[in-house]
Amino acid sequence: MKKSSLLLIIVGLPLLPAMSRGDVIYNNLPDSLSPNYASLGYQATQTSEFGKKIEFAAGYRRLDSATITMSDWARHSDFPTYGTDTGFYHDITMNIYSVANDGGLGALLGSKTQNVFIPYRPDGEGPYLGSDGNYYSGIAFNVKFDLSSLALTVPDKIIYGVAYNTESYGASPMGVAGPYNSLNYACDDVATTVGTDLSMDTVYWNTGHAAFYSDGGAGGVGTFREDSNWTGFRPMAKFEAVPEPASMAVVGLGLLGFLKGRKRTA
Repeated sequence: MKKSSLLLIIVGLPLLPAMSRGDVIYNNLPDSLSPNYASLGYQATQTSEFGKKIEFAAGYRRLDSATITMSDWARHSDFPTYGTDTGFYHDITMNIYSVANDGGLGALLGSKTQNVFIPYRPDGEGPYLGSDGNYYSGIAFNVKFDLSSLALTVPDKIIYGVAYNTESYGASPMGVAGPYNSLNYACDDVATTVGTDLSMDTVYWNTGHAAFYSDGGAGGVGTFREDSNWTGFRPMAKFEAVPEPASMAVVGLGLLGFLKGRKRTA
């Protein structure tokens, strides 16, 4: 082996972990966002958590990130002392659950809360004119959760839930009105391009209002459970995963063994 080739491989070895990139294992986000989407308002619907049961595509299973699309209807003029003229910060939580043997909600596998910047929608009276020439009452934006610190390896199927506090609802209600009351989770009929939506008609939902469940609350109220009649109105999310650290170490050791063998025969 030429010294130049050997040097190239040796120099490349320490970079292997840094070179590994996340694979998208589930996605029903559009390539580019529209100005806004249909959405679920947590305060308006007495919601504490909302999400979906999904199946990941083949690939890595160590979660690296999750991205969701949200919609904010709040204007700075409605809350002039809250945040800045461009937006405000609010805690949002991504929960990852297993799927139980009966297909329902299983154990909580991991949870990540991030303090997220929420942009105010354009100010002015009534709906604003979007870049596409249509009028909207809210503004769509993405929230990306860094899940790498969880070191969470997930099964093929999971249930995810997005939770945050509003004035009256959530794990710890704020107790006072604020722009977070106008913060919604975007839901639309965006095609799932990676992975599988296990039921186009169902979501997982925790609402405190019995009549909002399709069964009128017969299956429980104020609990995170499956609900039907949601066709065409699905929460938007993308999940990415990376190789397990052990698998990268094996690759590195294999290359080192290759180098030693080539050196002896050079």
